[in-house]
Amino acid sequence: MVVYVDIAFLLNCLADGAALYVTGRLSGLPLRKRRLLAAALLGGTYGALCALPGWSVLASFLPQTAAAAGLVWLAFGKRGAFLRQLLLFFILSCAMGGALVAGGRLLESGEGLAVLTRLDWRVFFLAGGVCFLVLSVVFRGGARHAVAGQLCQCVLERGGRRAALTALLDTGHTLTDGLTGRPVLTAHWEALEPLWTAEERDALSHLERDGSAACLERLGGGFRLLPYQAVGVSGGLLLCFQAERAAIDGKVIGPVTVALSPSAVSDGGGYGALWGGECGKEGCGHAA
Repeated sequence: MVVYVDIAFLLNCLADGAALYVTGRLSGLPLRKRRLLAAALLGGTYGALCALPGWSVLASFLPQTAAAAGLVWLAFGKRGAFLRQLLLFFILSCAMGGALVAGGRLLESGEGLAVLTRLDWRVFFLAGGVCFLVLSVVFRGGARHAVAGQLCQCVLERGGRRAALTALLDTGHTLTDGLTGRPVLTAHWEALEPLWTAEERDALSHLERDGSAACLERLGGGFRLLPYQAVGVSGGLLLCFQAERAAIDGKVIGPVTVALSPSAVSDGGGYGALWGGECGKEGCGHAA
């Protein structure tokens, strides 16, 4: 059988790049183009090696799992819910790989859609049902919000740095800044990692353990404490800063106060922030 290494490389690049992109969007992770591109190129190289004679051992389950973990780590870093991200990427990669193989068989056979009559549909529906079950259990929260149109893309800028993350449009999130009277975006500090200097990242890494007040003492200017109340919390303090520019789904909303949560705001990893203000979606009922 003739193996076209360049074609194998290109197809695997496209499949892995698309799977990583969808994984990042569904997991609410910031998408960094350079890291995604590097991971896609590495995935294409791995796929091409698997297609070479004598290298078939790389296509077995354990090497492929290790390679998938490496691609997810390269694209997103070792963040919270890493196993969820790996599982989602693995399922998407299998689905896209199967679609590519099926498309190739259709083109090679010359029979058109008639070749589908020879498929074992029991295996097809069993595999589809298992994937649906896994996705429903592991990603049920993120999927529900995505279907309801409650997820939006948020871009924040601070000190010449820029971070992109997924936010949940939450009408119950009514936190406002007492100084400006405007809604506050609440985000997990790790979701805004591109905004931090090395010193700030080190200080914020102790936020959950030491609390906002202690963390503020180790940070430089630009941070302050924001009082808040919640169920079970009569009076708490959140570390916050002002983003110089913010955009929600492409709509620029100007400067916005950002409160830093010491822990993830999403139990399923589908988003990294909560927003109760205006957004760029058509018909959005939120108002600042």
